[in-house]
Amino acid sequence: MPVTVSHKEQMDLIVAVLRGLGATEEEAFIQADVWTEADLRGIHSHGVQRLPVMVTRIQKGLMKVNVKPERVWSTNSVLNVDGKDGFGTAVCETSLRELTPAVRKHGVGVLTVRNAAHIGMVGYYAERRALEGLICLAFTTTEVLVHPFGGAEALVGTNPIAIGIPGIKRPFLLDMATSVSAMGRIIAFKHRGEKIPEGWAIDKDGNPTTDPDAALHGSLDPAGGPKGYGLGISIAMLSGLLAGMPCGREVLGTLDTDYRCTVGDLFILIDPQAFPGGPTLAAGVQRYLEELRASKPGKGFKQVSVPGDPESKLRDERLKTGIPHPEEVWHAAEQLRSTIVK
Repeated sequence: MPVTVSHKEQMDLIVAVLRGLGATEEEAFIQADVWTEADLRGIHSHGVQRLPVMVTRIQKGLMKVNVKPERVWSTNSVLNVDGKDGFGTAVCETSLRELTPAVRKHGVGVLTVRNAAHIGMVGYYAERRALEGLICLAFTTTEVLVHPFGGAEALVGTNPIAIGIPGIKRPFLLDMATSVSAMGRIIAFKHRGEKIPEGWAIDKDGNPTTDPDAALHGSLDPAGGPKGYGLGISIAMLSGLLAGMPCGREVLGTLDTDYRCTVGDLFILIDPQAFPGGPTLAAGVQRYLEELRASKPGKGFKQVSVPGDPESKLRDERLKTGIPHPEEVWHAAEQLRSTIVK
């Protein structure tokens, strides 16, 4: 049976566990906020189900708490950050805040982050910058979980991309993996005892599968075939190599409890006010999105939506009714609180 908890209950539990492990209030809050926002939107692959893995990583010294990142400005608008194996969420969010004044001054700013833990849902950062009136493009790498188009073994990360653009009612937010699914979603299906949809993954022998266990030992399909494959490897090279980190098989540490995290993160911030269309951008975004939503739906669809609509609707509902979790996921989190928090 699912266990339903409130937004506050989940935030409080995560913060308590991470504080019990020595994290600062800021580190714990940002991490809890990123995970809880993911669960509110139904993106459980990037929510509280990751807490046991993070706890183990901290306890084994693969991830550090109470960290002060090293921040170096290589130009007036490029900030490069060494996260010192700390919380990727806190390192990225606080570094983006530091970058923002430069973006306001110069029109564009770029942030790279290396040696930091998994940053979670990349849309979290893009949406927050868009709420502040900035355009944000966010990229990160992952372990090799996706097979190349035409291949049968994992050699590419899910390497997600998020784009946030200011709007009137709310920002436009695209948040997507370059695979058909994130591996965390496969794990979420396994927790629920459900089969995954066809076309998500292949098994270790290269055969299509709907068995989450077989998928976990195989690899994910690239989104859109060769297009997602091409985008995935592009992000690997830009986000990983540009940040001074590896790509491909050398990327480790987002799902396991055995290796330091070796992902690379890249953020590009743009101030619309530096461009001719800046003053009217938000209104134009709103007008275009409303035109799309009001358009004629195709066969089998009741209404046309835009990226972010289903997640935003679900978030509003769950803020009122609570967040449902598989019993084993929530009980594992509660067990951690009972053993760590004294």
